[in-house]
Amino acid sequence: MREQAAASTRAAILDAAEALFAEHGYPRVTIARIAQGAGVAQGTVYASFGNKLALVRELTERAAEDDSIGTALSAIAKASDGREIAGLAVQSTGEVVRRHGRLMAVLVNNAAADTEIGEIFGGTEQLLRDRFRLIAARLATVGALRPGLTTARATDVLMYYLSPESWLRLRGLGWGWPACQDWLRRELPFALCGDLGIVADESPRANPME
Repeated sequence: MREQAAASTRAAILDAAEALFAEHGYPRVTIARIAQGAGVAQGTVYASFGNKLALVRELTERAAEDDSIGTALSAIAKASDGREIAGLAVQSTGEVVRRHGRLMAVLVNNAAADTEIGEIFGGTEQLLRDRFRLIAARLATVGALRPGLTTARATDVLMYYLSPESWLRLRGLGWGWPACQDWLRRELPFALCGDLGIVADESPRANPME
C-alpha cells in the first residue's frame, strides 16, 4: 500500500508539473507551485525528484515508455504493405503526441535557451530517430521505398513528417487532430513509397479546423 501511495504521489507531481510547465513556461514555474498543484508538501517534491530538471527527465521517460509505441512497432514489423506501415507510423506518433504534447512543447520551446533541457530534447530526438530507422528498414525489407530512397533518407523523411515539432506546428496553425492525421496518411506514403501511396480516396476530407 505504501508503494502504491508513493507511486500515486509521484504521478500527481508529474501531472502537475507537466500542466504548469505547459501553461506558464518552464522557467517561471517553481517547486512550490508544483507542490501546490499536486496537493503535496514542497519537501515531498524534493524528496521524490530533487529539482525541476529531474521532473522533466522523468516526464520524458514516462512518455518514451508509452505502451502504444511498442505495440505499433510490433505491428509494423509484421506488416508487408508500404501504405499500411506508413499509416501505422502516423497513427502511433499522433497518439503519443496527443497524450504527451504538453511535455513535447516544453522541450521544443526551451531546448535552445536551456542547455540541460536541450540535452534532454536531444536524447528524445535520437530515440525517435532510432525508432523511425526501424520503420524505414521495414519499408526497405518489403521493397516499399520509392526508387533511390535509402533507409537513411527515409528515416529523415519520417523525422520531417512525424516528429513532435511537425505535429505541434500543424496544431499551432489551427489544425484539428483528425485533419492532421488525414493529411499525413495521404502525404507520407507518397513521400516514402512513391506511386504506392497514390490511392483513390473518396472519403470526405477532414476540415483542418476539426
